[in-house]
Amino acid sequence: MRIKNITVLGAGHGGYAAAADLTLRGFKVTLFTFSEEKRKILNENGNEIAYSGVWGEGKCRLNAVTNHMKQALDGAEMVIMTVPGPGHEKYLSEIKPYFTKKMILYMNPGHSGGALHAAHILGKDFRIAESNTLSYIARKKSERSVYVSSSDKAVKVGVFPARKTEEVFAAVQSVFPHIVCAENVLESTFCNINAMFHPPGVLLNAGWIEHTHGDFRFYYEGITESVGNVVDRLDEERIKAAQAYGIRLADFGSGLYEAGSTSRKGMEAHSAYAACQESEANKFIKAPEGLDHRYMHEDICSGLVPMSELGHLAGVDMPVMDALIVTAGALMKKDYRKEGVNLEKMGLLGKGYKEIIEYVY
Repeated sequence: MRIKNITVLGAGHGGYAAAADLTLRGFKVTLFTFSEEKRKILNENGNEIAYSGVWGEGKCRLNAVTNHMKQALDGAEMVIMTVPGPGHEKYLSEIKPYFTKKMILYMNPGHSGGALHAAHILGKDFRIAESNTLSYIARKKSERSVYVSSSDKAVKVGVFPARKTEEVFAAVQSVFPHIVCAENVLESTFCNINAMFHPPGVLLNAGWIEHTHGDFRFYYEGITESVGNVVDRLDEERIKAAQAYGIRLADFGSGLYEAGSTSRKGMEAHSAYAACQESEANKFIKAPEGLDHRYMHEDICSGLVPMSELGHLAGVDMPVMDALIVTAGALMKKDYRKEGVNLEKMGLLGKGYKEIIEYVY
């Protein structure tokens, strides 16, 4: 399948990076945003996005920018969702009336359980792919520009249903050549390494974040050796839960290396602290200005919650993961287990873990 017309959903850091990247590589790109302000700014400036970083500096002109979903999906062959996890349900509900079986939905990223959540809302007969993390490390400098410090990441991509992996993966790979094929969406779900260091980093630095309003380097200064120890323990639980579903995973440092976000030295140390110290692409990124941030909401709701739910269903103890979910809920006065991508939202409620393995195919 040769892809030409692409719709990018979401005008955040990842959406701008994807829209610029794909336009530069010759695809016809429409960018959708719910924000009237963002649409207006881009429309009034010829739908141009300025970019800097790994691609050098320049500007590119998108095919269209719109906040009308029907218009955004008209003629689209691939729909790329670059949306924080808590926003998935809103976007999926909005595209449902216009999404067709001729289209491929690529959730970049799907975080954990994203494709299963999408199938539960859209229907399990559609072609859905998800990556374990975003293909870019990027930050918007304004509503007209984006800085990209890393792209072409070898993200892990799972397909739902898995029996359509060959055709769907080939189509997505024609757009993102560096992606790696996962066995199924359970593998891509458990490969969500952002959920391994964002929640510990935010929770264990909560006071520093609130006192300084995030004026420190989150990955380089916030993931200290002791915080890294928690990440390592959390990662062990992730790997054990995946093993219960027949999936063998590399550790956190290896995942970060495969994503192009740490050095070989950082990977070979088998230490989250060392991997973060060696992460050149992430060193410049500051901490969130407050706790009301996607590192909290997204990586708990669309990271730890689905992993924990799947782990417990398979009989795996998840004490560190569960403690982080509970502590985050206490800090934010939220029921993350209820709000997150739980078994019900993944369409798995009432299924045994063996049934789940069959279901994903």
